[in-house]
Amino acid sequence: MRKLNLWLFIVLIALLAGCGSGMNYAGDTHSSGDGAEEQNAVSKEKAESDNFASEEDENTVSEESDTSNTAEEASEPQLDIVQSTGGAWQDSIDNVWVHSAAIFENTGDVPVQIGETQMNFTSEQGDILGTAAMIYSVPEVVLPGERAFIGETTTLEGVTDPEEYEETTYNFSFDVTDEDPHLLEVAGIKGTPGKDEFAMPYTVTGVVKNTSDALQDDIRIAAALLAEDGTLLGVLTGSVTVGVNPGGEAGFELSYPEVPRDIVDKVETIEVQAYGWTW
Repeated sequence: MRKLNLWLFIVLIALLAGCGSGMNYAGDTHSSGDGAEEQNAVSKEKAESDNFASEEDENTVSEESDTSNTAEEASEPQLDIVQSTGGAWQDSIDNVWVHSAAIFENTGDVPVQIGETQMNFTSEQGDILGTAAMIYSVPEVVLPGERAFIGETTTLEGVTDPEEYEETTYNFSFDVTDEDPHLLEVAGIKGTPGKDEFAMPYTVTGVVKNTSDALQDDIRIAAALLAEDGTLLGVLTGSVTVGVNPGGEAGFELSYPEVPRDIVDKVETIEVQAYGWTW
């Protein structure tokens, strides 16, 4: 009887051990993989979705940054000297004079305001023979695609031969602006060479009309003297300092600064700019 009971007890223990062998434990490499595979698939899809969304966000930020940079570059002010000229001569008392002139062009997409310009008169070796400062363009504010003129004549102290002069370089400042250029109309433009050696080499006359809705009491004018092919020969400047009411007109005469006499017979076209200067 005791042997029978012992045998039954051993069989029961064996059965319990057999049932326990089918349990799953964390990290069990032989456990059923169905649930784990589904969980891994969901995690993979979520990760791919998150990566795609992240890439989209990065691309959007990159595109916005590129657009911003392009707009910023397009709005930067740009001003170039598209033509310049210079010539030296000696007067009857052996002073050496030089005339230099240039045409600015706004090559950007925004209006610019031109500050002071300095001219540097150099020799063939690059030595500075002289300078001229506090030169201002006409007009002062230049719209995209538009032009402005500057011109100056001065003596070269210590220079005894006009042949020493080689060229003129320019230093100038400019910046973006929202100011109006205050451009005015001109008409009746006429160029007249000097009658003799005692007269100014060239004079430009005409009429300026106040097309603005305000009184203009400081009208600044510049005339570019151009050859047949459009080459710049020189620039004359001047002003009308009497008050001109809206719709009114005033005559002007430009003969300063003096230009080289050898360019007078080459002048074929005269381009005049006028604007109302204000503080």
